[in-house]
Amino acid sequence: MRDGEYELRFPGTSVTWGPADLPIVNMSAPDLGDAEVRDDDEDRPREDGRAFGQDFRGGRSITFELGVFGDDEAEARATLAGLAQAWRGDAVRRTPGAVAELRMRHAGRERIVYGRPRRFASNETEIGEGVALVVADFAATDDLFYGPAEHTRDVGLVPPLGGGLTGTLAAPLTTTATSDRSAGVTVGGALAAWPVLTIRGPVTNPVVEVVGLWRLELRTTLAHDSTVTIDPRPWARSVLLNGGGSLAGALTRTSPRLAAMAIPPGAYEVAFRGTDATGTSSVRFAWRETFPTP
Repeated sequence: MRDGEYELRFPGTSVTWGPADLPIVNMSAPDLGDAEVRDDDEDRPREDGRAFGQDFRGGRSITFELGVFGDDEAEARATLAGLAQAWRGDAVRRTPGAVAELRMRHAGRERIVYGRPRRFASNETEIGEGVALVVADFAATDDLFYGPAEHTRDVGLVPPLGGGLTGTLAAPLTTTATSDRSAGVTVGGALAAWPVLTIRGPVTNPVVEVVGLWRLELRTTLAHDSTVTIDPRPWARSVLLNGGGSLAGALTRTSPRLAAMAIPPGAYEVAFRGTDATGTSSVRFAWRETFPTP
């Protein structure tokens, strides 16, 4: 992307605007908005001041003032119609939790905001001269900006050498040892990142641990052609088997809440454990760097 360029992207749709050589341009710098703060403050009873509780930050709304240009009225109307159709967000607006991507490049840095296109108001007073003006809002799911690159680290299971039964024996007996492997990851950015975990079978009772932060365990068995995706991002918050049915009930009581899985910047060890006789099971640990500003 070029500096000053923006792109709205979701399945089946991609529209770009910004620089003056495009048919859709920013007439002024976009208003990045601010996040509403919801607090639990209470007045102190029978004394001055207030007692602070927890503060929660809402999602920002980004406002664009756009100019739509064409060589004639017909071209301007066609470009305006395409922009209006994209801003409807038909592929995401009817699915709870579904979001679009708003990509941008500012001062040499690319960022992504997740949310949905909302207000779209056009002024066609000068459409006969090939010009239309648009005010459009993008409602973000949170107040954060995400890095353009998804970082990933795969951690596999390798069964330990040896075999046979060892004493003292206790029921139930098993001849398959639990495998254990770990790898280092470094999370960059300025704020805590959301890791998306994709566990591939075959494996029984898989465990993913970020050493020193949390330990997540699923009481289930995945077949060789099955995957489970744990997605704690605010717009997802799901545990899905093969991208479909929920497997959230398989999480153990000692596993963290999905909303508590964000990982602050730093270096960590990610461990993967489970029972797998083939040694082919693995987990993909994926995240994007997170920032408070573009």
